[in-house]
Amino acid sequence: MRILIVSDMHGSLGKVKRLASIRRELTVVAGDISRCGSIEEAKAVLGELARQSPVAWIPGNCDSPELVRVSIANAECIHMKVYRFKELVLAGVGGSIYTPFGTPFEYSEEEYSGMLAELKEEIKKNSNGGKVVLVSHTPPYMSGLDRVRGGAYVGSPSLRKLIAEARPLLVATGHIHEAWGVASVEGVLAVNPGPLEAGKYAIVDIDPAENMVRVRLARLTESPAADEL
Repeated sequence: MRILIVSDMHGSLGKVKRLASIRRELTVVAGDISRCGSIEEAKAVLGELARQSPVAWIPGNCDSPELVRVSIANAECIHMKVYRFKELVLAGVGGSIYTPFGTPFEYSEEEYSGMLAELKEEIKKNSNGGKVVLVSHTPPYMSGLDRVRGGAYVGSPSLRKLIAEARPLLVATGHIHEAWGVASVEGVLAVNPGPLEAGKYAIVDIDPAENMVRVRLARLTESPAADEL
């Protein structure tokens, strides 16, 4: 199964349209779909992605909390939910722990820990043996995927603890634009695809039966004709 993982589009509809040439069975969106909480902007981005493939998505801290109530054909919001797609079980938490910027969808580490505990119970009740892909806009603490330009780690310890306990097959995150990369977190593969706003994304090939995951980081090129196929 091939999955396209994107995050931090920030309303970049032109770049989203250029993803149409990428062959995949599912697109996973790890948040920050709009720039400043615009629901209409987010709907346009998600609608375009949904025309290209099925979509599983969460909002980010720059998105409106009300976005989770919006229904878009072929696009499943997985914020605080479990969603089955073929052999995979996708579970997500949108928004982020507090930032210095006062963005629309933020909460404390304590609140986030409670949300993760609820999601863990949902996974237990509804996974039915499927391989779990955990999607969180906030990255796990000290994973390298949460390191800001000044060197500080700003991810969530609660998320790192959940990863150690739940042992998902893959973790998809975003939020920290400069922390584009792949890491092993408590022995679990995790990816921050980087901001699609800057042309960055990730391609993931998964064989759930064999517990095998291959992640490839990529970016849109100067020429649309040379984009990743």
